Amino acid sequence: MNDLLRAEGAQLSLAHAKFVKAISYAKVKTVKVDALTLAQLLRIGMIPEAHKISDELRDVRDTLRTRLHLVEKHTSAINSVHRVLEKFNVDDIVLLPELFRLQADRHIERAELITRQIKTIDQTLNGRLLDSEDVQRLLWIPGIGRLNAFAIYLEVDGMDRFERVKNFHSYCRLVPGASNSGGKTCHSSSKAGNRYLNMAFSLAATRAIHRR
Repeated sequence: MNDLLRAEGAQLSLAHAKFVKAISYAKVKTVKVDALTLAQLLRIGMIPEAHKISDELRDVRDTLRTRLHLVEKHTSAINSVHRVLEKFNVDDIVLLPELFRLQADRHIERAELITRQIKTIDQTLNGRLLDSEDVQRLLWIPGIGRLNAFAIYLEVDGMDRFERVKNFHSYCRLVPGASNSGGKTCHSSSKAGNRYLNMAFSLAATRAIHRR
């Protein structure tokens, strides 16, 4: 939709869904009512905008996110093999009964296929991102490896869009949320922000500590 409308010369604003509360609180919710409400909010300058990634990085960022999903599926396949082995308290699939060995073999085949897919994505991303000056700067930071550098570079999409450092920290989910009531303050993890940056910085911190 974004590409179609921009090609027609339309000016687009990406509304931040979490903060457009006038729609979520409406008693009647239909496409027509929502569209009218958004139009009225936009007219009076009350639409809180969310960031749209730059066109030149969108496809690369989405490819890196696809890699993460593949890694999760690979882990799931390997865990499935271990669960089958645990059922019979053995450490080799050749010791499994026939049908359970069949299940384990399929999980292993799936993991091997995903591994090849991940390597293909890695080769493509290396060619596009590894020589970037911003990526090379990130690689000098202790704990940040190649993939973490890619993730941070793509998900941040330019530091100039953050007014203050604390806005960036909040976007990365690096600070807890706070709830004040009756003179008491409760802190808890917040899901507002970018989960991919949170993963990247959390992993980088862990690696940096291990290498001290």
